Parts: sequence; structure tokens; C-alpha cells
Amino acid sequence: MLNMIKMDLYRMFRTKSTYVIWILIAAAVIFTTWMSKLDTQDLNKEALNQQTESSVQSEESEEINLGMSVSLPTQPGEKVTVFDQVYANLQSKFIALFILIFAVLFSSADINSGYIKNIGGQVKSRGNLIFSRAIALFIYTGLSLCLYLILQIVMQQVCFGYLVWGDKSNLLKYFFTQMLLHYALVLICMAIAVILNSSVLSMAISICLSMNLMGLIYSVVDVFIHKLGAKNFQLFDYTVTGKIALLPMAPGSKSILAAVCVAAVFGIGATAVTGRVFGKRDI
Repeated sequence: MLNMIKMDLYRMFRTKSTYVIWILIAAAVIFTTWMSKLDTQDLNKEALNQQTESSVQSEESEEINLGMSVSLPTQPGEKVTVFDQVYANLQSKFIALFILIFAVLFSSADINSGYIKNIGGQVKSRGNLIFSRAIALFIYTGLSLCLYLILQIVMQQVCFGYLVWGDKSNLLKYFFTQMLLHYALVLICMAIAVILNSSVLSMAISICLSMNLMGLIYSVVDVFIHKLGAKNFQLFDYTVTGKIALLPMAPGSKSILAAVCVAAVFGIGATAVTGRVFGKRDI
């Protein structure tokens, strides 16, 4: 098992897509931070005339929208904090989009190239190859999010000329909880890529997950369940993408526990199912 992990880590750090995705994340951070500066300047200039509009926007930001929207929670007149930027980018799944693209590419690379045939017959359990891949993706997810945080801190100083952290305690709790949720989403996309054995279809589904397009399916399920009597049930609240979008900036113990439980159930379940399917597949 240790040799499998070393092999996957070696493959991960040798593939070009690893660094291409990191470059894209860096470019995205530069773009979103600069745009947030321009948006903040415009809001501050018109704060007196748009107090009513800004309050409406803050209420609408709590709703679940299709697509992807990176919106700062900063109120007009306040300084933009690092926490504001982290919250806006992580809850919108903007950074997750790049990580999911890599997860699909990495999970299907050896299958598409045929390299899996060379090593598949040399291991006792081919399911262990999936667990090894999951560990490699955990390291990539952690490194990518830490890289994002470092870049965000640097660009905050460069673009705004100041560095305000926000609530550091809540920032750490929020960041690491989101890291677990993002990793669970990565494992789901790994499962999709391996089970479907189609990079194009897996990539499309992964993009749909990051843009809340699955919310259309969730709403259909909600209607059916509401007819059964559960009027307050919302399937989105019990999904990984839902927890990513709805995790509050000041997460309490209950919110963190619920998010960790959802991440664990989906992450472990996706990995176990993928390992079983791949172990029985004829390669």
C-alpha cells in the first residue's frame, strides 16, 4: 500500500496538470481580488444612495442560486478582510472548480492511457489503488487550498494596500471545515470519473456540481418528499455542495459537526463504492 501511495504522489507531482491548475488558481485569485477591490470602491462611493439596495442584496445572498457567484459579505464603508475573501471564494465553490477538474484528470489519467493494465495485475487488491489515489488527492486538496490562502493574503495586501484578517478563530474553523467538505467533493468526483470511465462526462458532471446545477434535481426530490408530509425538508442541506454553500462565517459546534458528518459519509461512501467497483472491473 505504501508503494502505491508513493507511486500516486510521484505521478501527481510529475504531471503537468498539477501545476497548470495551480497557475489557474493563482490567476483566479488575482482576478477576483482585483475585481472585489473595484466593486468595493463603487459600493463605498454610492453607499448613501444604495443603503436599501445593499440590504436587499445581503438577504438575497443567503438564498441558493444556480451558477457561481463570488460575492463579498463586506458592508459598504467597512474594510475588506482576508476572511471575507476566503468566505466568498470557498462558499461559491470557485476554487473547488479547479480542484475538481484536476481530480477528474488525475483519476482517469492512468485508465485512459492504459497504464493501469501494467500495474493492475501486480497488486493483490485493485481496490487499494483507489484508496491510494484518495490519499494523493487529499494531499493535493490540502496543498491547493493552502496555496490559495497564501495567494489571497498576498493579493489582499497588493490590491487593497492593507491586511485585515477578520476574526482569526472563525477563519481557521471555517477554512479547515471547508477543506474537509472540498475533499469529500473531490472524492465524489473521483468516484464519478472512475465509475463512468469517461473524462468528458465526468468533467461535465463535476462542473455541474460546482455550479449548483444539481439543485434542479434536488428541488424535484424536495417536492416529492414534501408531498409525503415533510414540509421543511431540503435535500440541499444534506449534501456536500449544500454544506459548502451554507456553512456560516461564524460556524458553531453544531454547524461544524454537521458539515464533518456529511463530508465523512459522502467521502467514505464514495471511496468505498469506487474501490469495490474498480476491484471487480475487467481492466
